[in-house]
Amino acid sequence: MRIGVFGGRFDPIHMGHLIVAQDVTERLTLDKLIFLPSFHPPHKGTEAPYEDRLEMIRLGIGPDNGKMEVSDLERRLALPKSYTVDILKALKSELWKDDEIIFLVGTDEFANLPSWHKPEQLFALARVAVLARAIKTPITHALAQHATFVPNRVVELSSSEIRERVKRGMSIRFMVPEPVREYILERGLYGASGR
Repeated sequence: MRIGVFGGRFDPIHMGHLIVAQDVTERLTLDKLIFLPSFHPPHKGTEAPYEDRLEMIRLGIGPDNGKMEVSDLERRLALPKSYTVDILKALKSELWKDDEIIFLVGTDEFANLPSWHKPEQLFALARVAVLARAIKTPITHALAQHATFVPNRVVELSSSEIRERVKRGMSIRFMVPEPVREYILERGLYGASGR
């Protein structure tokens, strides 16, 4: 099987994530795409608790999600930090020994790849597919020669923008799937006041 691993904070998941996930699933002919929310992100924190982010992904992809699913593997591994190389090692050794793993990463994060924990090992564990983002980030490091650059649609939307809109009491309708919007309001995430 060919399995895409889409890691990130997903704080919250939004329509941009889902559109890109659909594009990548089709363009790379994936058999399965796994959303893998960070449990202990090494570089940035999160605003919503892990359980809420996990549930928002479940709600976002919905019950009839085709080839997409969400995994709580990072929580189950209970590592002190969610380093990508350690997660991919666990996936390769425990779950998908004989499968092709394609690790999906945005150009913004890929530009910083040399600062990651053991970045050169990523390419031995998975095919690295770099996804276009709205903000053009120059890629200048030598690791780029080992990656595949995917021509996906670019949606100018960010989780930080959504969090900021919620804090200001502005609408996020059509930016996130409706069940995710309702969940944010019901749980009071990101300073939501129930509007």
